[in-house]
This record gives sequence, C-alpha cells and structure tokens, in this order.
Amino acid sequence: MTMRVSGALLAAVAASSALTACSSSTPSSAPGTSSFPTSVAVSVPPGAPARTAPGTSLRFGDSAVLPADAFRPSGPTAMYTVTGITPGEGVPDSATQGGAAFFVYVTVTSLAAHPSAAPTVVGLAGSVDGRTPALTLPPPVALKACGNPSPPEQMKRGDSYATCLVAYADAGQKLTSVIYWAETTTADGFDFKASPVVWGTPTPASSTAPASTTAAG
Repeated sequence: MTMRVSGALLAAVAASSALTACSSSTPSSAPGTSSFPTSVAVSVPPGAPARTAPGTSLRFGDSAVLPADAFRPSGPTAMYTVTGITPGEGVPDSATQGGAAFFVYVTVTSLAAHPSAAPTVVGLAGSVDGRTPALTLPPPVALKACGNPSPPEQMKRGDSYATCLVAYADAGQKLTSVIYWAETTTADGFDFKASPVVWGTPTPASSTAPASTTAAG
C-alpha cells in the first residue's frame, strides 16, 4: 500500500476531505503515541511569504508555503507545518488490509488577506523514501490519537487549524517522512510530483536544501 498515488486518487482524496481539524493556537501532544507536538502555534512572517520550491527538504516542525488548494497550484498559498509521523493504533484491519497505519500531524495556517475557504491538506502523504506517496486519507473511524474534525468554513491570515491523517504502508514497511507531492501540473515551479517537498528527521537527504522563504512553526 505504499503505492504511487495517481492524480485520479488525489481527486478522490479531495472528495473525501471535507476534512480536517481543530482550530489550534497552542501546542498539544499526541495522546499516548509520541512525544512530538500534534499541533503548533505558527507565526506568519510579515509581507507575502514566497512559495516553497519543489524539492525542498525540511525538518519536522518547519513550515512550507504551498498552494492552499492543490488543484489551483498557482493560486493562493497557505503555510503547512508538519510536526511528525508515528505508527498509529486503532485503525481497523479492513483499512490496513494486512499492512500498517501511520498518523501524520499537520497544522495549516491561512495567508488569506480576507476571510476565505480554509486551505486543504490534499497533496500531503506519508512516505517510505521521501519521494513515493503512501495512500493517505482522513481516519476511517473516530480515533482519539488522530483527531480530524472539520476545519473552519472560512479563515484569514494567521488563523490555523490542526489535523491528523492516516497513511497506509505495506507489512514490514515504515513511513518515516511526509511529502507534498500534488500531481496537478508539470509547470516549472509547481511540479511537486517530480520533486516533492519532504519533511523528516533529520532533514531528509533526498531533497534539496530548505528554501530560505519557509518559516519555522
């Protein structure tokens, strides 16, 4: 199940994702799953943050400036702060299908000057190698350690919500990084499928050095 995910499936993920999360301004930790924070307070830098380039490599807890809507890659941006990925518990066997589940934690921060639709998390995925997206979806059932309530209907600059996604791996595989890989365009500067943005610990070696325009969460 650590499969390459097609653009059609990306659309299906989007359709299933009236997703996500709780408004969050203070850090919290995953209940009983890990020591890293599941949400963080993100400060928006002054001015218009430049986009994070494809291939950028980040540490967990760093922020990337990415399309607020994966299907509008040249449209408005938002800040995405991935705090970690950890083995998940309580996911039904019917979902893991003999494999393993991993929980992905991300805080999403709006950069919109005026109240706008909440940024989505479509395009984020767990990964075994920093390049290949694993099937990553909202939790199939309510999970205490992987909360995924609906985001605010509208958000403006500085507003954040935190959420958790479930990434599925084949038996024996371990997902150690999270990527933004949205397969929506091959235009220069937006081809994240060819060169994903990747978060990991330590900074993943499979991508280029972090862009100076990303802001720490």
